[in-house]
Amino acid sequence: MRIEDGIIKQLTDMGFHRLDIKTRAMDLFYCSDYTGTQIVLILRVVAGSELTSEEYRQIINNTKKRFIESGFSDISLLGLILTASAENAKRFYIDQDDHMIVDLWNRRLIVYEDWSPVFSQLIPKLEDIIHDEAYEIGFEEGKLGSHPLKIQWVTLFNTIIIVAIILIYLLTHHTAIFGEDGLALQRGALSWFFIKEEGEYYRILTSMFLHSDFEHLMNNMLVLFFVGDNLERAAGKVRYLLIYFGSGIIAGISSISYNMVKDRMVLSIGASGAIFGVVGAMAYILLVNKGRLEDISSRQILLLTVFSLYGGVANANIDNVAHIGGFIGGIILAAIFYRRPSKLQVDESL
Repeated sequence: MRIEDGIIKQLTDMGFHRLDIKTRAMDLFYCSDYTGTQIVLILRVVAGSELTSEEYRQIINNTKKRFIESGFSDISLLGLILTASAENAKRFYIDQDDHMIVDLWNRRLIVYEDWSPVFSQLIPKLEDIIHDEAYEIGFEEGKLGSHPLKIQWVTLFNTIIIVAIILIYLLTHHTAIFGEDGLALQRGALSWFFIKEEGEYYRILTSMFLHSDFEHLMNNMLVLFFVGDNLERAAGKVRYLLIYFGSGIIAGISSISYNMVKDRMVLSIGASGAIFGVVGAMAYILLVNKGRLEDISSRQILLLTVFSLYGGVANANIDNVAHIGGFIGGIILAAIFYRRPSKLQVDESL
């Protein structure tokens, strides 16, 4: 069953009646009782450019006019816009009635900030249907068409961090700008002794940019490229930086605390603590979004976490305490900073 069919069934179950309006681009439902008349207009605009905002306004006004002429009163109308291009569909926000965008491609419901409470009971039911992977997206030829070309550029800060880490690796291992290989790594590595006794707190940050060999570097960068990109899109640029570096710091503190208690004199390097924080943050965000967000699913995050933790347990040289600390830190920071985008602030771009 498609998401669209699930929504129609839900409206029918709630007592809405379907009107035959002889068009494949729209469906019209209404429910009338002593409190008034509620109308739900389902508009299918796969690319978001099939009609103008003024044409949409005319559809809304004509619909309400017909109901008034038929003797209905106290009319409330909800425009439910089914699309595969949410950005283009924002043009259909008009300063009257209620309007929601069902972003089929990314499985999300966009609710505008100034919606009235008339249709509030419908919102959680719609979200359950949209996020339920048992429902198909439902792009059919001649009905919803096919999804338009979707170009997604890589995110800014995640890309900058990856480039910076790779550049630092090349400089530390293939040039003498920071001294010899071992000296550069020793000066920037995580160590409770140098932090506690020498006050070299900078090591908590510098250790996040250092890697022992090419395999260590690439393993971390591949995970960061995949998950970090999704986290920055979901949380936003500033929150992504707070989660990434915050998780890295928590991972570093966890590592040095554990080694200090165990009286272990070890040097630790690598971005994996921060990266596990990114994975933990994505796991939390997927949880509050009921299992799916854009192109990444809870199953992918779970498998990635399990394989990463297994790799750490299987390798005695891996700082598992930093990984666990970073992962938990990422969850905590995501819980603090992330807000589920169920409402869309109306601004001048709409």
